[in-house]
Amino acid sequence: MSSQATTTAQMRRRQGWKGTPGANGSWVVTVSLAVLIFSATNLLWPILDTNTWSAKAIVLVTIMLGVAALVRTFTGSQLWALVASMVGGAVVLVGFTGRGSPRATVEGWGVLAEQLVEQLRSDAAPLRETEAMTMLVLIGVAVIVVLCDFFVFGIRGRSLATLPLLAFPLIPMALGIDAFNGWSYVFAALALAVFLYAVSSWHQRVHDEELSYQGFLVDSRGVAGLGGALAVTAVSLVAVLVASTVVPAPTGIDAIRQTSTSGLSTNRANPIIDLGEDLRRNNPVEVLRYATTTDQGSLPYLTLQTLSDLSGEDDWMPGDFDGNLSVDGGDLPLPDGVSAGAESSEFTTRIVLNDGVSSFLPRPGFAANIIDLQGDFLLDEQTGDVRSAGDEALAQNYEIQTVVPTPSFEAIAQLDAEVPAGLEALTQVPEGPSADRIRDVVGEIVDEDAPAGTQALQLQSFFADGFAYSETAPVQQGYDGTSLDVIAQFLEARAGYCVHYASSMAVMARMIGIPSRIGVGFTPGSAGELNAEGQPVYTVTSNQLHAWAELYLPGHGWVMFETTPAGALGNLVAPGPGETTAPTMTPEVAPSASPSPVETESTAAPTVPETESPTPTPTQGAEGAGEQDGESGAVDLTALFVTLAVVGGVLALVALLLIPALLRGARRRARRVAVLAGSPPQHPSPGNAAWQEVSESAVDYGVPLGTGLTPAAVVVAIAAGFEAPERATGDGASAAVPAATARRVADARSALERLRIEHEHAAFSDPGASHALSQHEREGIWNDVLLVRSALRASASSAARRRAVLAPASLSGRR
Repeated sequence: MSSQATTTAQMRRRQGWKGTPGANGSWVVTVSLAVLIFSATNLLWPILDTNTWSAKAIVLVTIMLGVAALVRTFTGSQLWALVASMVGGAVVLVGFTGRGSPRATVEGWGVLAEQLVEQLRSDAAPLRETEAMTMLVLIGVAVIVVLCDFFVFGIRGRSLATLPLLAFPLIPMALGIDAFNGWSYVFAALALAVFLYAVSSWHQRVHDEELSYQGFLVDSRGVAGLGGALAVTAVSLVAVLVASTVVPAPTGIDAIRQTSTSGLSTNRANPIIDLGEDLRRNNPVEVLRYATTTDQGSLPYLTLQTLSDLSGEDDWMPGDFDGNLSVDGGDLPLPDGVSAGAESSEFTTRIVLNDGVSSFLPRPGFAANIIDLQGDFLLDEQTGDVRSAGDEALAQNYEIQTVVPTPSFEAIAQLDAEVPAGLEALTQVPEGPSADRIRDVVGEIVDEDAPAGTQALQLQSFFADGFAYSETAPVQQGYDGTSLDVIAQFLEARAGYCVHYASSMAVMARMIGIPSRIGVGFTPGSAGELNAEGQPVYTVTSNQLHAWAELYLPGHGWVMFETTPAGALGNLVAPGPGETTAPTMTPEVAPSASPSPVETESTAAPTVPETESPTPTPTQGAEGAGEQDGESGAVDLTALFVTLAVVGGVLALVALLLIPALLRGARRRARRVAVLAGSPPQHPSPGNAAWQEVSESAVDYGVPLGTGLTPAAVVVAIAAGFEAPERATGDGASAAVPAATARRVADARSALERLRIEHEHAAFSDPGASHALSQHEREGIWNDVLLVRSALRASASSAARRRAVLAPASLSGRR
């Protein structure tokens, strides 16, 4: 055999079972695509609180792409490769969620679906990495793998193949997460460069094989395509860097972020981090309504969670929740450190909490008793925090009896620092330059010889003079947060909002030896209409989100020290009996910048009616969120999510079923371009492209074409498919053929002969000889293809027509 013949044979073996260049794919492209998807999944890390799902995603991507590449190598079929990829992905997902038996596995999926719906209703980014949420992420990754594989090998796109990967950076942006990680984007950009170069090289190799098959001589291209890949990568990196410094931080899609309580900072693992963002939102969200037996004096704040951990350059963080006591309607123990007879206020409150606010229960003070809760709740006796046992932010309508320590200023001023065992860590401040700067400020404020209580009051008074409330200054000047570095800058700038005042007071208190922490929750809100008992119903929105310092005082326990300027706190005074709004106070009699702790005229607990507890009468929307009897007029969110999931699943199934049709259509359009516009060496010859199209169309409509047939034999086989209506009927007679059908068959047969001649001319003529075709001749060749396809379709049964569109046999290798 000559060297030229050997080369041709090698080319044909590399072209796959159908003689179609590139049908067997490329392992190099597959590996580069896998690396690109791995790097892109890193951009999803900010949406979940942990990232153990990444290892599972790597396994999923590797198996799906590996199985698809293996099948493609041995069959040359993109359809079977996609099927194998989806089957491999399903097997991996079942392996991650399997429960032993098939029945248990299916039941487990149902449980996961319910948990996912509940979490989507109540959780907010960063989302808890539950098993249900991990499954949702992995399913999304699997869908993106299928789409990328389809775009790369099915329709052989380059940049188009990266479109599904845009979901990874867009999802955090839609959720309003500002967590730009430059290294993640650099890694993704480098992976993109490798992928684009691999795809470009593969496309060039496939094209060279096509030209070699036609008899053209092809020179080596070296590293052609590398420059373009590097240029695209460089432009992408520059665009990302510019966008990270110029474009404002993402605020999220309103429907997801701003109109739902699930988007509030109260749903974060650390609520103080994004509290300022909620205060700056344009559209406040209602979170709860309540009525209380307090009808005079100061209204209590509603505490959600306390933060006690402070380390180095990090923000204040919640300590580990130690839910050691079940809240079952019985009496709860008093907070640690409260002595008998200590000054305090006791009252009862009925709270209607909207869905999705927080898994922590709002409490106006320390809980002594809670009834009417839906679900299981636990109390952390050390902090006083109350949280859902399932960490779910559900709607509630409950009654809570609370105790609020209210020591007088005189009592506080006489107290010395006493640190109980277990609270020593709450007097520690990490050392460093920022801590030294803060300590210098403390030394200028306090009297070293005064009792610790007096020093605490001196610190509190310090913030009442020369400080301004601003929600934007910290952001504009780059010191937003609660770390020691931020606090040091805040004390110099003297402008900030509640988190800066609270964290500064708490750190300063630790520096004088007083245990401290930060409380996060809500200020009292605004009074509205009266309920049946004549008590005002207070409305609390995201505008009332607040943070404050709490100091541990011997004999009184944890006492709130407010340092935020009074003008930013709203109404803090209870209206008198029968009043619907708080009394208007002039600036001369407004509360000071440190309205709490407050002096009270009486420490006796207010009287609570024996037969009637305070019950809010909220609007229909709030009532629907908190009703427990199921007669809500609000939208059933669970049903809504289930409906959306079903619709999404159906649409996804339809999209997957349409993949074969899209693949076949893409191949047909490429050949049409080759016939009408292309010319060697940019495209296959018009004759070869047209012949490939009519051959595969015949297979799609059920005409058997065995391998190794000569072009003349292919014509005979396809023509037999045209003439199917002329064949004998059941009684042995020949069926009459309408004249129009006879003309169509004759025209199609003539067109098929012309295509055969053009194909043989392209296959066997000297590739160096000029064989220029006019545009009219090119259009004539494609019209002949359409004539043959039309005749095949007219001769096929209805079932064969549907199969030709939805499951074309030419993709699977059936001849």
